[in-house]
Amino acid sequence: MKIILIVIISIILIGLIYFFYLGYKSQTGTARGLVNSKLTPCSNKPNCICTEYPDDKTHFTDAIKFDSVEIDNIIKVIESTGGRIVKSTDHYIAATYTSGLFKYVDDFEIRMDTQAKLLHIRSASRVGHSDMGANLKRVENFKRVFLERLK
Repeated sequence: MKIILIVIISIILIGLIYFFYLGYKSQTGTARGLVNSKLTPCSNKPNCICTEYPDDKTHFTDAIKFDSVEIDNIIKVIESTGGRIVKSTDHYIAATYTSGLFKYVDDFEIRMDTQAKLLHIRSASRVGHSDMGANLKRVENFKRVFLERLK
């Protein structure tokens, strides 16, 4: 009985150490940025969501349509939802979100397409395979808060 308990505790400790290691590892890195004036496509991992590529059904969600928007308003929404701005230009914003316990860092990017009047968003985890839907929830929350502020 003692051996089983020791094995279970050891497995739990190894798991916790691994998750803290991933959190530490995610502290380094940067957002993928733009490729050919578009947000970088998601990899095959299920820890990314992007509005830029509708053919990628597993990673796609709709972009936000706008009539008029200023970068400062987008930055305020990102900051109000817990994001930290890393880079900002006239048409592109890179931010990070950090989780609570394990301190995972996720990249959040927005590209303003002024011709199509769309805000394209990409949210992706820096480490790990799955995000348990965290990036999709983040994008949906950003959309909700952003659209509420436009009213």
